[in-house]
Amino acid sequence: MADFVTQHCGLWVAIVEIAPWTLFFDGSSCGTGLGIGIILISPQGANYEFSLPIEASATNQVEYRAVLKGIELLREIKADAVEIFGASMLIINQLTRGCECRDDILRIYYEQCLQLLKELKSVIIEHIPRDYSEDANKLAQHAFGYRSIYGAMALELMADDWRKEIADYLKDPSKKVYR
Repeated sequence: MADFVTQHCGLWVAIVEIAPWTLFFDGSSCGTGLGIGIILISPQGANYEFSLPIEASATNQVEYRAVLKGIELLREIKADAVEIFGASMLIINQLTRGCECRDDILRIYYEQCLQLLKELKSVIIEHIPRDYSEDANKLAQHAFGYRSIYGAMALELMADDWRKEIADYLKDPSKKVYR
């Protein structure tokens, strides 16, 4: 097959680039709780938003939990390439190895992120101003009830609804799923 292509295409052979997924992440904490906001955009432009309450004790841990969950979601869908954008300069600098991760607790999240990122063919990680991560921040704040999202709908599913198992899995991927 390769011989056929080279014989019939001449010197010009097209290079195919992998179209990346885009991940925006943010974490938020205040006296009422902690939450993460994740926006995944497919190579075709489909937008997927996640707003999840979490347990952690420090802002940087919340930020790491957000990017880690986003990377885990990308792994679940078998993404090959990703562009990651976040407003946390510390997290971005650590993941791009611009600065060392010295905190013992953050190091756990840091190493988990790096391990998952190694599985991808292409990774771009960039810092963005807080203004550009406003949508992810709103999702994070919504996760623990600090901010309502107008137009968002919470779906309450009955136990016998076929979608309940999928929704439960998205909330906690460690739960067993029967296919």
